[in-house]
Amino acid sequence: MKEIGLFDVNFDTGKCYWSFELKRMLGVRHDVPAEFHLLLQCIHPDDRRAFGRRAMQPFRTDCPRHSSIDFRVVHDDGRVHWLHMERRAIVREDDSKDVVRIVGFALEIGAPARLSCAA
Repeated sequence: MKEIGLFDVNFDTGKCYWSFELKRMLGVRHDVPAEFHLLLQCIHPDDRRAFGRRAMQPFRTDCPRHSSIDFRVVHDDGRVHWLHMERRAIVREDDSKDVVRIVGFALEIGAPARLSCAA
C-alpha cells in the first residue's frame, strides 16, 4: 500500500507542516523542519524550474484553486523517485483573493506517461 504525505503552509502565521510520510518520500530526516529551500534541494535539478513556477502560483492574483504536478526527488544515496503532488489554495474570505494557505498531498508513483514538469 502506498503512503500519502501531507503538507500545510499557512502564509498568515508562517507555519509549515510536512507529515512524516512526506519527509520520508523527500528523503529527509523526520526531525528536519519543513522549509521551502529544503524542498527545492530535494527536487531533481531538471524539475526545479517547473516546480518553482508552480510553487509561486499562490503569490499571483490569478492563482488556480487546484494544482497538480509530477516531479522527481533525489535522495542522498542517489536514488530517484517520482512523486505526484496535489494542492489546494485557500483564499481569504474577503474579495481580495489573497491565498492564505495551501494544503495538499503527495504520493510516490512510477515514471508518468507524460512528463508534467516539462510543461
